[in-house]
Amino acid sequence: MTIPQTMPARLARGLHALWTLLAYVVLLAPIAVLILASFDDGSFFRFPPQRLSLRWFEAATASREYRSALGISSLVALLAAAIAVVTGSLAAYVLVRHRPRGAKVIEAVLLAPLVLPLIVWAIALMQIYSALSLTGTLTGLVLAHTVITLPYAVRIMHATFERIDPALEAAAVSLGARPFDVARRVVIPLALPGLMTSAAFSLLVSFNDVIVSALIAGGRWMTFPVRLYSQLRGQGVDPTTLAIGAGIIAIILVAAVIGELTMKWSRQV
Repeated sequence: MTIPQTMPARLARGLHALWTLLAYVVLLAPIAVLILASFDDGSFFRFPPQRLSLRWFEAATASREYRSALGISSLVALLAAAIAVVTGSLAAYVLVRHRPRGAKVIEAVLLAPLVLPLIVWAIALMQIYSALSLTGTLTGLVLAHTVITLPYAVRIMHATFERIDPALEAAAVSLGARPFDVARRVVIPLALPGLMTSAAFSLLVSFNDVIVSALIAGGRWMTFPVRLYSQLRGQGVDPTTLAIGAGIIAIILVAAVIGELTMKWSRQV
C-alpha cells in the first residue's frame, strides 16, 4: 500500500524542479545565443539571426592562421595529455597500492594546480622557463600544459585504482605472472575507463587553456584559444570567432555525452 504524498511534499518537488530548470536556462542560454548567432549571414554580431547561413563556418575553415593555431593546440594537448596520464597513473598507483610515507603531502602537491589560480602558476613557470630558455618553445609549452593537466589525471586515476580489488593482482602474482604481465593483463584492462576519462579531461583542459599559454607560448607557438582571445581583444566579436566558438562547444558537448554514456565520466572524478 502506497502512502499518498502530502501537499507540502509535492510543492517542494515542484519548486525543486522549477529551480533546476531555471538553473539550466541561466547556464545554457548564453551558449544557445552564441550557437544561433554563428549561423547568421550578417557581417557583425546580431541576435536573433536574420538569415541563416554557413558563411562564417566556411571562413573559419579557410583561415590559415586559425588552422595553424588549431594544429598547435592539438599537438600540445596530445603530448601534454599523454605525459600527464602516464605520470599521473603511476603516481596514483603508488599512492593507492603502496601508501608511501607522506602520501597525503605528495597527493596535495600533485593536486596543487587545482587549488592555486592559474595566473600564479603561469607567472611562476614563466620565471623558471626564462632562466632555462624554455619560454616560447614547444617543449616549454608542453611541460606547462602537463603541469596544469596532471592533477586531473592523478585525481581520476586515484579514484580508479581505489575501485580495483588488489586481490586480483595478488591472484595473478600467485599464479606466476610477472609484474609487467600483471600490469598488462590485469591492471590496465580494469583501469581502462579511468585512463580514457583522464585522457579526455587532460585533452580538454590543455586545449582550452588561455592564461598559461598566453605567457609561455610566445608568437611562434600561439595556441588556438590564445588566437581567439587576441582576435576578440583586437577586433571585438567577429562572426568567424562565433562560428569557431560554436564548433568547439559542439565538439565538447558531443564528447561529454559520449563519455558519460560509455564511460560514466561523472563517476570517475
